[in-house]
Amino acid sequence: MAAPILLTPTRPKLKNVLFTTDFSTGSLAALPYAARIARAFGANLHLCHIEPTAPLATGLADLHLYEAVGKDAAHNLAALRKLPELEGLQPALVLAEGDFKNELLKVVSTANIDLVVAGTRGRTGLRKMLLGSVTEEICRAINSPILTVGPEAAFTQDALFQRILFPTNLSDLSQKAVPYIAMLAQEFGAFITVLHVLPTDEAIASDENALTESIRQTMIKKLSPLAGLHSEFVVAIGDTAETVLRVAREKKAGLIAMGIRNAFRPGILRERTAYRIIAGAQCPVLTVR
Repeated sequence: MAAPILLTPTRPKLKNVLFTTDFSTGSLAALPYAARIARAFGANLHLCHIEPTAPLATGLADLHLYEAVGKDAAHNLAALRKLPELEGLQPALVLAEGDFKNELLKVVSTANIDLVVAGTRGRTGLRKMLLGSVTEEICRAINSPILTVGPEAAFTQDALFQRILFPTNLSDLSQKAVPYIAMLAQEFGAFITVLHVLPTDEAIASDENALTESIRQTMIKKLSPLAGLHSEFVVAIGDTAETVLRVAREKKAGLIAMGIRNAFRPGILRERTAYRIIAGAQCPVLTVR
């Protein structure tokens, strides 16, 4: 019998990387990741700051104030070019003013952005997970893949993304992340943990061992491109977000990558699985729509 053919996912395009910043410490923590990815894939790096539209001024002093703010933003953006992380990259500078969502969409479209990189506020306690309003707006507005970096992520130049965690419910949507995971794993020599989380009530109602092994075999079959790489397939039981974050810590993941849809639509964001994972992760999180 002929050997099975391994289907390799089409390599995603990664020519333009956009780093967004408000110059806060949290946002700047994501810059080394943007630079490293741009350098690894030979991509163009764009450094972007969007200044909110000035409200209607009631006097000349207000107009002068907003002019000064704009000059400061331009100076701060230009200063980023001198950082050692960006040596040799010659990034483009993008300074815009206006409604954040509208201006961001314009930048992404005009520059043909393939990946957006942004810092998050992170969490202030298990039940107070926060991304920050700007990051939430980015995740709500953009259809491009987004790499979010929280304050607990520790950048390591020589060990970037060496362990990737891929939580999946085996839907077609979640599998949209597979080409990106394969590309990053091949570029950075990563070990991949594919994780499916089974709700506790489903496990209790079945033969747990038989069910988990059946799911694991389904994972291997449906995600054969990852099975052909350095990977493992794990089935765990519990609350999805809590289990993903626990496994990420146990595996010392350098990246969590997942496919999502409508996770940032209007409503109570903090109760949604994707939001909880992004806000609570101790490593960067790549979301693919």
